[in-house]
Amino acid sequence: MKESGLTAFPETEEWLRDSCANAELDVPAFQRRLSRCELSSCRGMCCYDGVYVDRDTADALQQISQERAAEFQEIGVTLPSIVITEGVWRDQSAGLKTATKFTDFRSKVRDFPNHFDDTSCVFRCDDGRCSLQMLGVKDGKHPWFYKPRTCWLHPINVSPDRITLYDEKTDPYCFPDYDGYLSRTFCGRTVPLGRPAYEVLQPELDFLGRILGRDFTSPFRAVRTEGA
Repeated sequence: MKESGLTAFPETEEWLRDSCANAELDVPAFQRRLSRCELSSCRGMCCYDGVYVDRDTADALQQISQERAAEFQEIGVTLPSIVITEGVWRDQSAGLKTATKFTDFRSKVRDFPNHFDDTSCVFRCDDGRCSLQMLGVKDGKHPWFYKPRTCWLHPINVSPDRITLYDEKTDPYCFPDYDGYLSRTFCGRTVPLGRPAYEVLQPELDFLGRILGRDFTSPFRAVRTEGA
């Protein structure tokens, strides 16, 4: 059964339900081995360069940032007056995204990718936690209530056609001068001794399933049986 009102972004939820409810689940891709990252090591590096958002999410985040600025300060984040900007990717306009701030990842994060910049989303706390997630917990809501969908889904990719997990070879952000994004953050990197992605990312798959009205546990039962 599909559930609504799970996030602060009703139009985004509606788009997911209307456009992606029948998307193919790429079961083989979720057998890749990952490891749940630890903030003490990664410092929230998936927040690097901010996150692209749709208009519904952008408007909600701008409103929340203004109405609850004092609470964000109590959490440990001082937000600029404008938290949404126009993103540019490879010298072209790429849509709306959260604003960024300087963040010294390179000196604090071991194996920080050379092609990543020392920037992060303005909603990121100094210790790597997400202030939007902390606000959700403070309000007694799901931790991802205020969090943009691409953030809580990371590194999962959802489109009307397919729900998949890109690897180092299929990462769509790989170019000769830019060695990928989804597969280069700690939570998206292949870890040979890790656990299958469908186990590591079960919370994300469960939450997505609640929005889409789908069961993302059953498709992997046969995989678990074969690997037993």
